[in-house]
Order: sequence, then structure tokens, then C-alpha cells
Amino acid sequence: MMGNDWQENDNLLRALDEAVRTPDPTPPAVLEAARAVYTWRTVDAELAELVHDSRAETAALAGLRAEEAELRTLSFAAPGLTVELGVSPSALLGLLVPPGPAEVTLRLDGGQTSTVPVDEDGCFRIAPPPVGLFSVACELPGGRQVVTSTFRL
Repeated sequence: MMGNDWQENDNLLRALDEAVRTPDPTPPAVLEAARAVYTWRTVDAELAELVHDSRAETAALAGLRAEEAELRTLSFAAPGLTVELGVSPSALLGLLVPPGPAEVTLRLDGGQTSTVPVDEDGCFRIAPPPVGLFSVACELPGGRQVVTSTFRL
């Protein structure tokens, strides 16, 4: 009887070892729910709305299609803060007005993020420029957060 207990324990340990080494994949619905909950972490952030897009303005004035406008600047405004973005082929060049210490996080539609510092003049650089939908989140002193509306270049 004693040998049988050892064998049962051994079988149980092997089964537990296999379960730990090869966990079941997370169901897609659970991953989607986790992403949805994650977006709520900034529910108290102020929203900076797009107030200027030079591509639309240039195209309207010159009679050009939007994709033909060469230089592009974007301005997002929230109470007390403006986020200016210059679009180049290699980067987004940004400016916070008024300038001050901050961190800027690029948030892509798929959930990826990258954070860059803002210098004392309010300037920052995000390279390469995003593809697809994105937003820019600014973490300001005192815990204040400002997030641009979602945008596509």
C-alpha cells in the first residue's frame, strides 16, 4: 500500500509540473476585456481636441488633395495646455505650450506605448512617426494628465 501512495504522488507531481509548464492560452475575449479596462486608467485625464490641421487648411486654400499638402502641423488644445505636433517623414516633433517639465507617451491603437521626455523648452521628439491611429498623453507636474484626441496621420 505504501508503494502505491508514492506512485500516486509521483503521478500527481508530474501532472502539476506539466500544467505549470504548458498553461492554457488566454482566451481572446479575456485579452480584449483587459485592454478595455486598461484604457480606463486615464479616465480622469483632460482631453486635448484637434484645433488645427495644416493639411486640411493648405488643401482647402490651394485646391489640392489632402495628401498633396507637403508641410503638416497639428495643434491639440486643452484648458491651459496646447500640444503642437510637426510631422516629418522621420519623426513627430512636438512642443508643449506653456513649456515645462513633463513626459509624453505615444499610444498606438494596438496598445503599444513609448514614452519620451520633454525638455525645459517644452520640446520633444517621437521617432519614427506613428502609423495608424494614435494619441499623445502628457504627464504634467502634480499628476495632471492631458491626452490628445485619437488621430491618424
